[in-house]
Amino acid sequence: MLLPLPATAYEIVLWKRATVHRDSHVQFEARLYSAPWPHIGARVWIKATPSSVVIYHEDQRIATHERNGTKRFSTHESHLPEHRAALAQRSVDYWVERADKLDPDIGVYVRNVVASDTVLSKLRDVQAIVSMLERFPLRRAQATCRRADHFGNYTYMGIRRILDNALDLEPLPSDTPAHGHLVQPRFARTPSELLAAPREDNPERH
Repeated sequence: MLLPLPATAYEIVLWKRATVHRDSHVQFEARLYSAPWPHIGARVWIKATPSSVVIYHEDQRIATHERNGTKRFSTHESHLPEHRAALAQRSVDYWVERADKLDPDIGVYVRNVVASDTVLSKLRDVQAIVSMLERFPLRRAQATCRRADHFGNYTYMGIRRILDNALDLEPLPSDTPAHGHLVQPRFARTPSELLAAPREDNPERH
């Protein structure tokens, strides 16, 4: 008397109400999923199954994502405005290659930015620096990187100050040693001084 089992297993479906954030993403559990940018600020429904996340707006499906990804962001570049699409690239290598296309010296500087902090990710700085340099003539971008590298300045705000104040148009000071190239920095001790054993002037102390 029993009917045969369904051909496919029953899927548990979760529904959640959400708002599309200013970055064209909605949040579900611990991940962020993109939606087309014209829907920024809109209230949408999220339908989640064990394998997918689907976003609906006014009964129309506007985005579909895989749910089982390991990264925090699931982003379709077509969902972002044209001027924001490049910022979806969260790989440092992508931005280093983009700097290389501007000029090899700019690429070297951007690599120095990445290497300047081994603890915190420099991705945001690199994104902002490369995006800003692309808006200036090549000669100014080159001079800005030379000046910033000379003074050991590896931040976006440093690059911005140089360009805002037109410091890249001024010659580098010839009497100021480049950052990190001092033979013997002031107040520093040599390795032999640091590793020297303490001298016992009065052996009767112990």
